Amino acid sequence: MTATAPTARAAGTAPPGTLATLRSLLAVGAPPGRRLALSTALGAGAAASTVGLLACSGLLIDRAALRPALYTLTVLMAAVQLLALARGPLRYAERLVAHDAAFSVTARLRVWLYDRLEPLSPAGLGGWRTGELLARATGDVNELEDLYLRGVSPLVVAATTGALGVVVVAALLPAAGLLLAGCLVVGLVVPPALARAAARGGREAAVRGELAADVVDLLQGAADLVALGCAGDYLERAARADQELGRLRRRRSVVAGAAAAATVACAGAAVVGTLVLGAAAVHQHRMAGVMLAVLPLVAMGTFETVPAVSDAVLRLEGHVAAGRRLLDLERLPAPVTDPEDPRPAPAGSPSVSLVGARLRYGADRPWALDGADLDVAPGGRVAVVGPSGAGKSSVVNALLRFYGLEAGRAALGGIPLEQMAQDDVRAVVGWLPQDAHLFDTTIGANISLARPGASDEEVARAADLAQLRPWLDSLPEGLDTAVGERGAQVSGGQRQRIALARTLLADAGVLVLDEPTAGLDEAMAERLLGDVLDAADGRTVVLVSHRTRDTRGFDAVARMEAGKVVSLGPPDPDGTPHDLPIS
Repeated sequence: MTATAPTARAAGTAPPGTLATLRSLLAVGAPPGRRLALSTALGAGAAASTVGLLACSGLLIDRAALRPALYTLTVLMAAVQLLALARGPLRYAERLVAHDAAFSVTARLRVWLYDRLEPLSPAGLGGWRTGELLARATGDVNELEDLYLRGVSPLVVAATTGALGVVVVAALLPAAGLLLAGCLVVGLVVPPALARAAARGGREAAVRGELAADVVDLLQGAADLVALGCAGDYLERAARADQELGRLRRRRSVVAGAAAAATVACAGAAVVGTLVLGAAAVHQHRMAGVMLAVLPLVAMGTFETVPAVSDAVLRLEGHVAAGRRLLDLERLPAPVTDPEDPRPAPAGSPSVSLVGARLRYGADRPWALDGADLDVAPGGRVAVVGPSGAGKSSVVNALLRFYGLEAGRAALGGIPLEQMAQDDVRAVVGWLPQDAHLFDTTIGANISLARPGASDEEVARAADLAQLRPWLDSLPEGLDTAVGERGAQVSGGQRQRIALARTLLADAGVLVLDEPTAGLDEAMAERLLGDVLDAADGRTVVLVSHRTRDTRGFDAVARMEAGKVVSLGPPDPDGTPHDLPIS
């Protein structure tokens, strides 16, 4: 798909503010409170160890310069060793706990995102590009990992460390404490404000999504684009998106560098200023000379946590933009909803019926089903044929509840579909699509997707029913053979049989076959349909096909035109249906 992804907000509607977005993100992916508090405490402990280490080291150096008795330095040497040893483990433990908390949040966000996308598919996502959705499900969720890892905790650690450093310096020399406090305020406000102003807009996340969509289009349609000679246009579009993304990232790097330089300048001013004030205080006998080195070293240690604040603010706009893009998906209306008190789905092989069914894919679109009527008895086999655009696939969409009817009724066993839960409907209606998706795993794993708890014997039986056994026996690894990405390592006929085995394993009472022979030669198509009907074993079967020769072995053939069933009758032995008017 190449259409631009629709937005969840009406045109001209302002996006939610930063605080509103953060509150919404916390509601769906709140970090584990205890682990977040523990990581913050460990980070503060590591930073405090750095300040204490530098303070004790400065005091030890000054005292040692006076050549006192060695035993008078024992306590200071022990403190230096203890703080030096504690700093590393505390920092490691802080990173370990913080990453664990962040990973648990991203896992929760991915589950939440899938839970939002699943009810929207396929009707609610028809205008979205695959790469755009992929960028949101991966890039945007990964972006939010840093919101918890490098967002809240660094602010708390910097504030705690800054307060500790100011207290230590002010206790030795109040004027130096005031100077350090002023430099810290400037360092904690000016560079982050600069970063915040330069990063405003959050365009980078949107461009990253556009680039991902372009790349997916290029990869999936490479053969067609090369054959049609238009690969250059798509490459140029992707190159433009890449150039813009590079420009935005370079700007962010420049801002980050400027913020880092400003932080270093503030740190340098604090170190030099406290040293000058300390030297003057020693000269005026207002502070002991052995404390002189303590002031600049404590100031240096206090500023160790400040750069993380600028980095967190610089990334904040990206976090908020990624969060808005995810929350946009939450605001999309579900095309089909479950009733509050759903009725149980019918058991066995129920009848299938459409009565005056009307369906369209948008208010400005023509009717895909325009009063269609269809009745399939329990265990019956009916083929629905007609030219492209006649409404055949819309019958499938209505029966699977991918789309809701605007008028008329669709029912299973006499129970209207809208009175049942969607999952219950799809547990009864097994679907064999025209282009079944195979995942990059083994044949057996692809089959067992229909019923993850199925035993190896049940998977093997489904494969046998789909007539896969002769082929499987020729493979060294049998069901454990990998099919490649999107089934690239199997033929079209083998792909359809794997999909058929998956459908049969689901043990649904109704089988809906949507153009299962598309792309197959006539002999292969005839064998596949014959095997499907043999494996159906009393189930209700609805075949959708544009080929009348696929109707051999079916009880009746319904011909569709312009969204209506215009004729119904038994097929001829050669596959040509009688056109009998519907009474």
